[in-house]
Amino acid sequence: MSARDRMAQKVKSQRRSLLLPLGAGAVLLSGVIAFYSIGVKPVEIDERGCPKQSGPVGFTVLLIDTSDTFSPKHQEMLSGFFDDALVHQGAMPIGPEELLVVYQLTEDPGKTNLLLEVCRPTKDLGDLTWRDGIHKGRSIAERDWREFDEKFDNPIKSNIVQGQATSPLLETIGVLAARHAPGKLGDQSRRLHFILFSDLLQHSKRLSHFRDYPVVADLRQSHRDLMADLEGTDVSLYRLERPKYQVYQTADHYYWWTEYVENAGGKIRFQDSI
Repeated sequence: MSARDRMAQKVKSQRRSLLLPLGAGAVLLSGVIAFYSIGVKPVEIDERGCPKQSGPVGFTVLLIDTSDTFSPKHQEMLSGFFDDALVHQGAMPIGPEELLVVYQLTEDPGKTNLLLEVCRPTKDLGDLTWRDGIHKGRSIAERDWREFDEKFDNPIKSNIVQGQATSPLLETIGVLAARHAPGKLGDQSRRLHFILFSDLLQHSKRLSHFRDYPVVADLRQSHRDLMADLEGTDVSLYRLERPKYQVYQTADHYYWWTEYVENAGGKIRFQDSI
């Protein structure tokens, strides 16, 4: 073998020794990427923005009573309610993968107007890490938040119609409780927060707060059909004060609702007059 041949063979051998660790490193890197790809694979979501496989982890149901026109203060409060209390770090924020359902009270309890049904995105933009970038996690999260914000604007800006002759609040609460309550869904681990944004003046043929009405303790005997099943449900009450109804919106009326929720098995989470 000539000196030239020996030199060529030596160079080939050196190249092989360099390629072996490079190849092993590439395999290792591929394994790491595959591992993190599996770990950060985006959650598949449905048309509501909720996880397809597991569904929402909880429910916030907001019933808006527009039987009377909102005052500017009430309108401002409702807008702020969406902007702060429900989305950001307010007193009652929606958690990741929780479903917000917004209804408008109608004269027919069985036909409440569904204004919004949307899940809060799985991840806040500030919680994303470099791992999320492997599956374009940031762009997906930005898209989810953009769609969430677009849907969130609709109930306030265009869909609410105000003014109606009756306010069947108790009947409607019964329907919505049957539809969303944890016990009815068969899964006590999924919390339900029911929020009522209303003057709280029940008014229907069955019972009206504009006439004499029974104390809560007597309802199960006299109006059993109006006692909703709120077992396992957190309830927040926002009473919209109206000057023309101040003779009816008394302190006794305020606490009548407290007793109603507790007698129906619910827990008052927040209660205030606006």
